[in-house]
Amino acid sequence: MASPTERSASAQETPDALLANLVQVLAHRLRGLITSIEGFTDLLADTLVTPEQRELALRVFESTASIERILSELQWYSRPLQLMPGRRPLRVLLQELLVMLEEGEAARVALDLQLSGRLQVRADAMLLRQALFMLLKNALEATGPAGTVQLRVLSASRAIRFEVWNEGWMPPEVAEQIFVPFFTTKAQNLGIGLPIARRIVEAHGGTVYLAVNDPDHGICVALILPQPEDTTHNGGDSLV
Repeated sequence: MASPTERSASAQETPDALLANLVQVLAHRLRGLITSIEGFTDLLADTLVTPEQRELALRVFESTASIERILSELQWYSRPLQLMPGRRPLRVLLQELLVMLEEGEAARVALDLQLSGRLQVRADAMLLRQALFMLLKNALEATGPAGTVQLRVLSASRAIRFEVWNEGWMPPEVAEQIFVPFFTTKAQNLGIGLPIARRIVEAHGGTVYLAVNDPDHGICVALILPQPEDTTHNGGDSLV
């Protein structure tokens, strides 16, 4: 017979398990529909003759891509995190991160690497890339199609600090809720990108927080990733 503690733990795990199962079912069913919509739209596009008609077909493809992104975020949010830490050169990790972005988005990201030596990151590289990807996507969407985002990286002996900067400003009532799951000011988003990033980083013993929110200086979301003392680098810069 299960003890009260075991029953309590099981009860707490049940909603997470139900959410994960629900997301998997939705993803399976909806992706089948997305494939059908894209296939029929592709066939229809061959019959369209005017630029306006082809533009409408393109909007259908863009909408299905948005649905696919939402499903992917839901899967990230619902799945349990299983860290597989390893070492990865920081510059390689950043190159892999930029490849995850769409071509037009990657061109709008300015890197500012305030580093000394060849820094090795100790983390689950796939999860860390996903967390940084979520931060960049959030900033890119906030700036609009013509805006740029800065990814600044600073290192010290026991931590790496990633800063994602974009122009703009958020009202206090919005700023205090940006890490609350499913809170969003964008109709096309679910509001789980930043919570996913925080969850990943906290699993590494780090933190993500809103560091700057100023109409004159812009918005900065900082990600601090603790590192063991033996992480390979030659010196470091201050995190202050």
